[in-house]
Order: sequence, then structure tokens, then C-alpha cells
Amino acid sequence: MRVFQQKGCKTWRVRFTVERRAFDLPLGTRSKEVAYQKALNLLREKEREASGILAPKLQRDVAKMSLAEILDTWIATGLAPDVTHKHRTYCRNRSLRVIEECGWSRLAEVSAESFESWRSSEHRNGVSAKTLNEYYGHLHSFFGWLLDREMIAVNPLRSVKRLRNIRPDSMRAFSLDELSRLVESVPPYRACLYRFAAYSGLRRSELKTLEWSRISFGDGAARIDLAPEKTKNRKGGNFPLHPEAYDSLLHLRELCPSQKTLVFFKGVTQMKRFRKDLEEAGIDEFDSRGRPVVFHTFRRTYATLLNSSGIAPRIAMELMRHSDLRLTMTDYNDARLLPLERELAKVPRLKSSRFSSLKSGKTCPSVSNREWNGTVSMNLDSTENQVFEVRLTNFVQGWPNDKMADREGFEPSVPLPAHSLSRRAHSTTLASVLIKLTRLVGRGRGR
Repeated sequence: MRVFQQKGCKTWRVRFTVERRAFDLPLGTRSKEVAYQKALNLLREKEREASGILAPKLQRDVAKMSLAEILDTWIATGLAPDVTHKHRTYCRNRSLRVIEECGWSRLAEVSAESFESWRSSEHRNGVSAKTLNEYYGHLHSFFGWLLDREMIAVNPLRSVKRLRNIRPDSMRAFSLDELSRLVESVPPYRACLYRFAAYSGLRRSELKTLEWSRISFGDGAARIDLAPEKTKNRKGGNFPLHPEAYDSLLHLRELCPSQKTLVFFKGVTQMKRFRKDLEEAGIDEFDSRGRPVVFHTFRRTYATLLNSSGIAPRIAMELMRHSDLRLTMTDYNDARLLPLERELAKVPRLKSSRFSSLKSGKTCPSVSNREWNGTVSMNLDSTENQVFEVRLTNFVQGWPNDKMADREGFEPSVPLPAHSLSRRAHSTTLASVLIKLTRLVGRGRGR
């Protein structure tokens, strides 16, 4: 340990090494005796911290602060700068609610057992697993931030697992008939809004902020370029528009005053007005499965239309601007509206035939030898039958013993009629024999 004064400075400093880690710390005093005492205290403290007897000073200072104060620090400095105000509010309010209802005031009082007890109570009271997982996600991010900055030694909720979220069948889309009735029963502005929402897949917030400068018109088509700060994933998007959405934009340009920059200059329909429009169109707010109709149903309708039209899943995912294909294929897909019957009709039917069953290598149909013999000899007269019996010996091979014959499916070669073939004959061998018989019969007729 070395206590010294830098050149031109009247206060003292100390340098020492603990566990191969060098420290150079100011002592904040002009007195040499006080400086030496402070240096000894610092050295003793760092040695205790290195041995694990004492927690680091930062952790001791944080442990004295209230959780609400630490939470405000995380909200102010720990979250990314581009996080929306809504997300910041959710993080603070939800985390603060858990802290208050669990009775935590200091970091030392936080435990996995108390959190799981609170979560179980909320789950029994009807709070969904998805919502409770979001509460846990906010707290996990908060304690993870403290752990990254070495304000705590371990995450107190590290042993807590997320709840299994069984998603109910709550996704619904408009059928084409329902969408047509809705568009025809409302004024022109809302008709353009609903039609554009159903054939573009834009979210409500994206429709609210959509500007004409973000739309490029071409020869009978249009593309849209969403600003990154206006989208949910902050990535933006550039994609073509469906002809129905293009027609809606043309009608909106006729309705929109020239000085307006927003496409939907009258705003997006609120739910109270939207429910009245559904009632006027004769559309139930809840279907037979209890699934509600909300404004986001237009986006689900767009995804269902893409999937039911045979568009490749990767392209549908890009048009929906999803980061996970499962969202496009499952969560945003209304299976009730998929063309199952139409697609099922494309599956080829089985061509029912005795010969096709024999050639496929499967077990021969349960038909008696008498029926087979009658089928084969039905078109043969007595003369041809005699030729048939004589020439059968030309291609039925003899076998040296019964075991070999039994394995191969034929009895030893004798001039027998066709119906004397073994019942143990393999179907593939029998098929080849019948084909050869048919060829012989044809040669006999030719003679």
C-alpha cells in the first residue's frame, strides 16, 4: 500500500493491490494521519470483498435504497431510448403493483416464493397466463438490469418459470360475405377504411399515421413504405398493395381535401361506432364459438385470405410483416374459413382394381380361387382352355423339395389347370403369372 500526494495536489491518494487487482483511490483529505487511516480501512474493505465476507460497496448502497426508487432509476436509464411511452408506463405500473402487493420494500425482501404465491392468487382470480407472464417479464428485465450492473449478486427470481400459456380459439376473421355486407352498409369514407384495412393488413396505429407521401402509385398499382418509427416492430416495411386496397385509395383521394397529409384524415373508427356498423350490416359481435369481432379482425382477415388463396407461407409472412411464421400460419389464421373441401378434392382417388392391389405388393384381395379361375377363363372357349393348360408347364418351374416350393409360393411343376395354383402363392408372383397367361391366350387367338 502506498499513500501519496500527486504533484500540485494537496489531497492524498492511495494505491494497493488485492487479488491481482490494482486500486488507485482518492482519500479526500489533506491530513496525512487521516489519509493513512482511510487507506487502511479501504484496504481492509477490499480484502473482505475479495474473500466474499463483505458484499461490494455498490450492492450495499443499493440494498439500502427502496425498490420504488431503484425502479424509477431503471425506467429512466435502463430502458432503451426508443421504447414508447406506453411501454414505459406498463413496465413501471405493473412492476410497482407486484412490489406493493407482495410487500417488498427492499431488495433483501424479494423472493421467488412470495412472487409465485401472488401469481397463483391472481391466476385463481381469473388473470390469464399471458398477462401474468408479462408481469414476470417486466420484473425479469428489471432484476436483469440490476445484475448486469453488479448492483445485485444474483437474480432473486431466477428460479421462477413462465406459466404455460394455452391459447384459446379466440382468433376470428371476416368471411367475404360479411366483409361485403359491412362495406355496403356504411358511408363511403368508412367503406374505404374497412376495405383498405382488410386488404392491406395494417394495424390501427399504422392506419392512423399513414401519410400520402408514403404511398407510391404506378400503372394501376401502388406500393406502401411504412416509416420504422410508426410500426410495431420498429422495422418499417415496403410492400405492394392488393387491387382492392388500391381502389380504396383512389376513392379516398377523391374524398380527401388537398391540404390533408394523412390518408385517413377523419381518423380511424372507434369501437362504439364500429359495433353499430356491425349491427347495421347484420354481423354478430360474437360468433357461435364466442369469438368477438374487433378492429384487429381486419388484419386477421387479411392473413386468412392470404393462406386460403394458396400464397406461399414465406410470402404471406412478409406481407403480414411478422417475425415468426407461426404467427402467420396459426395465430392470425381462421381455420373456419380455410377452403378445406376444395383442397381435399385435389387429393387423387384410389383406382380400385385387383391388378393394382397385386402390383402394389400388398395382400391379394380376399377372392376365392374359383372366382379367379372363372374370371380368367370366362373369355376362353374349350379349345383355348386346352392350349392354356398345356402351355402352363412352360413357365411353372419345378422345385427339388417341398420347403423350397413352399417358400417361393408354388407347388412342384405338374401339368395342372390354372385353378390348381397354391393358395400360398405370393401376390407379386401370381400377378406375373397372370400377365404371362394373358399373353399366351393372345398368341393362341392369333393362330
